[in-house]
Amino acid sequence: MLSFSLECHPEGGSRWRVYKAADGLRDSSLVAVTLSPRGNVWVKHSNGQVSWLDGFQARSIPVSGIGNFPVYESRSGQIWSVYPDGVMEYRRDQWIQYPVSEIRAENSNALRLLVRPIPLLPAERDHLLAVLPDRLLEFDSGQNRTIVLGWARETNLGRFNDIVEARDGGAWLSGTNGLAKLPGPVRRLTPESRWQEFPVEAAWQVQNLERPFEDDEGGVTVAADLQQGAVKAVLHFNGRSWEPPMPGPGPEKIRYAWRGAEGTVWAASRSTLFKRQGSSWETVQVPGLRTPQYYDAATEPNGVFWLATTEGLVRHSLQTWRVPPECASVKTPVFRMLEDPEGGLWFSGTNGLLALRNGQMQIFKWPEDFPPPAGPTSTLHNAPNGGIIASSAGRVLRFDPRTKRFSPVVHPGGREIRAVIGEFKNGRLCTQTMTRDSPAGFRLETFDGEVFEPFFEPKSDWSLGSELTFLRTTENETLWLGGNLGLALWDGRGQTFMPVITVPQGRAVELIDAGKGRIWYATAHVISEFNGRIWVATRFGAGNIHGMLRTRDGSIWVASGSGLNRFADGSWVANSVEEGMPDREVFDVWQDRRGGLWAATGQGTSLYHRSADLDPPISLAPGEENPKEVYSSDVVGFNFRGRDKWDCTRRDRLLFSHRLDEGTWSPYSGEISTTFTNLTAGKHRLHVRAMDRNWNEEVEPGVYEFVSVVPWFREPRLLAIAACGAIATVFLAWLAVNRHLRLLRSYAEVEKIVAQRTRELERANQELLHSQKMRALGTLAAGIAHDFNSILSIIKGSAQIIETNLDDREKIRTRVDRIKTMVEQGSGIVKAMLGFSRAGQEEKWCDVNRILAETKRLLGDQFGREITLQLQPGAVLPPVRGVGELIQQMLLNLILNAADAMSGHGPIILQTGLLKQAPANLVLAPAARTPLVYISVRDQGSGIAPEVLPRIFEPFFTTKAFSTRRGTGLGLSMVYEIAKEMGCGLMVESEPGKGSAFTILIPASVQTET
Repeated sequence: MLSFSLECHPEGGSRWRVYKAADGLRDSSLVAVTLSPRGNVWVKHSNGQVSWLDGFQARSIPVSGIGNFPVYESRSGQIWSVYPDGVMEYRRDQWIQYPVSEIRAENSNALRLLVRPIPLLPAERDHLLAVLPDRLLEFDSGQNRTIVLGWARETNLGRFNDIVEARDGGAWLSGTNGLAKLPGPVRRLTPESRWQEFPVEAAWQVQNLERPFEDDEGGVTVAADLQQGAVKAVLHFNGRSWEPPMPGPGPEKIRYAWRGAEGTVWAASRSTLFKRQGSSWETVQVPGLRTPQYYDAATEPNGVFWLATTEGLVRHSLQTWRVPPECASVKTPVFRMLEDPEGGLWFSGTNGLLALRNGQMQIFKWPEDFPPPAGPTSTLHNAPNGGIIASSAGRVLRFDPRTKRFSPVVHPGGREIRAVIGEFKNGRLCTQTMTRDSPAGFRLETFDGEVFEPFFEPKSDWSLGSELTFLRTTENETLWLGGNLGLALWDGRGQTFMPVITVPQGRAVELIDAGKGRIWYATAHVISEFNGRIWVATRFGAGNIHGMLRTRDGSIWVASGSGLNRFADGSWVANSVEEGMPDREVFDVWQDRRGGLWAATGQGTSLYHRSADLDPPISLAPGEENPKEVYSSDVVGFNFRGRDKWDCTRRDRLLFSHRLDEGTWSPYSGEISTTFTNLTAGKHRLHVRAMDRNWNEEVEPGVYEFVSVVPWFREPRLLAIAACGAIATVFLAWLAVNRHLRLLRSYAEVEKIVAQRTRELERANQELLHSQKMRALGTLAAGIAHDFNSILSIIKGSAQIIETNLDDREKIRTRVDRIKTMVEQGSGIVKAMLGFSRAGQEEKWCDVNRILAETKRLLGDQFGREITLQLQPGAVLPPVRGVGELIQQMLLNLILNAADAMSGHGPIILQTGLLKQAPANLVLAPAARTPLVYISVRDQGSGIAPEVLPRIFEPFFTTKAFSTRRGTGLGLSMVYEIAKEMGCGLMVESEPGKGSAFTILIPASVQTET
């Protein structure tokens, strides 16, 4: 899409656009422009590049060659141009050259090549016409041959100059002395075809007619040389004969001249653009250009022309609302309009009564004692007996077009005529009269131009006030009366007007027949519609309403403070200054008998021209802005936009209508988005069509396809499955809950039993632990008693020997030393007992070998000579962190079990050492994987059976339950619990018949100084 760097410049009914490189052209400097029958515009750039525009975007093709050779497009889409040796066609992304000897010979003149390129006119497919000074050629690219269709020497035209296609399918050929009309269609021209020649009058002394330009009326305008001097003349051929030449604009040599709309003549020289409206030329400065050079021109119907300049491609078009040239002098407000029986148009303005008759505007000043109209309250009417009746501010005048004089309308009864408010079906006027002494009361009277007759006089209960605005008669001959306080309906039985209270109250502005039995009634801000039964407000929000009109096509036009609004097919469309109106304030709208639509504005009058813009816009729903898949339950929005051809209507003023699938079209509006919800599942097609402000609708609406899917949580089959699943789930949940409750009750009973058994077990454990302690203390006490008995017996014997040998000092000294030794031994035993009895739970650094030696000393001769304790301490071992008394207690239990396992005889080996890593076959893993200090208690007893070995650390498990050495089953369990609490490991090695080894693994630590 094009995006123009220079916006549209409306000026004096003209709309100018300049296309440059920023708008998609390959370059801003142009040397040629041609128009295609397919609606495209082709331009040649000064650097040889080629661009073309279709009204919506600009494209380009490769360079066609250096020079100002134009590029032409035929109806079949073939693209042609000239090159020095012939013609060439652009096909399949390349230029194909066809040498033509006649063209090569003509182009051998370099000056001719630069000044006047050989003109071409595409005919049918593979055929085109070429104009040489002495002949008209037809070239057939299929046969690669040329045919001479006509020789210049056989005509009265002199040298041939240029050729253009006529609008009837023929062609216009210009020459030195005149024009020739070639019959159409040009694809059927033969050497035998008859030409119509129109030579210029010799007396005018003009020659060398340039390119002919055909206008909308079928005439032809050309620029020509005057034989006297270097000044150019402009000639116009009206289709039958030549009109006298008009002098060109000054000394500049014009190259092209053409006729625009409404008699305007345009001309272009190399450096200036001229316009002639009336009898004088004026210079035109194209908005957006500074000092352009004009190289080429091309024209279209309806006042459109193109200019190839050094600063861009210029497009000129006319606006749809334009001030007629006859009314251009009126710049003051016009409030009311009227057409007389002879077709003359009359306008009520602030500076007088204006008449447009026979193509001329006349202004008749208001009398000095007549208050000039100052608003839309003034009225204009045709007098039944001829003339114009104007009323304003309580005064009524009659204007006689024959005498061109104003005269007051006088009531024969002396009543004051306040206003003329409407017409009856019989053509009589409805006047409002009042008595001079009673201004509060009024009377409605009919007026036929001569005689007043009473029609209606209100009673004392009259509620609409005395300021009346209109009286209207509808198609069913119903009378409606409007005033400043509302609307009233004529009651034929009561011969009075009855107020209508079901409509918005306020000043009544207008009432019209809307067709199909409907009535539209307007107050200052609201329009209401009566359908025969009820009144309904019609959507309207365009400012103060000044007037309404129903035209012959059935549409309704509303004059308002924001422009002129048209209602048709359910849609409102507004026209204002953007469409060429001289002012935004519109006071009245009128349709003349020829169908012309007029608007009375705050700065004069304006006439509507439908033909000024006939190209429809296009619409687009961009895929990147809209979803391709939506949920049917969601509120889904879609965006769309459009573009008018050549941007005659700005993008922000385009109107859009849409429908979903095969639904009804929505009314046109300026909204560029729409929303849908609760869409059915499946594919959908959103149709969007655009309309410009000249009511050109898009021929092929844009279609956007998307898919609506049902959310998984709303899929019927899934919902059915989910419902069944929910029922099954609820049933199974009920079963699970019921079973769970039963299990909870069972678990509660089991937990109650387990708690009771646990309490019993704890109580048994405490009793057994106490028993173990007592047993250990008893064993310890027996050993100590044994040791002390031995010590005492030695001390006693030594004392007896001393008594009997008092004189033997040596023997006494020996025995005293023996006694001291025994005392020290006893003191050591006491210290060991004190350390055992004062055991606490505080961890400290312990020496394993020392704990082992103290344990052996505690046991002393407990086992007699049958069981011996053999110490095998390891080398220097690192200290361990722990409670030494607990380690000693574990050793006592293991040693006692070992003694029981050997049946009272054999050695018990106590061994210590250091392991770098823990063995694999552990009963209890140590808490740390650092180097381990181990204490091993090994016996040579009966060993433990493999099937019993995994259970030896279980509480109450014993292998001596039925033996003479009955046990409790808590010794090893206590060892396991103590080791677990201290983070130690346990390892058991046993072989039946050979003995067992229990190893305590204690994590070694590095002692740090504090």
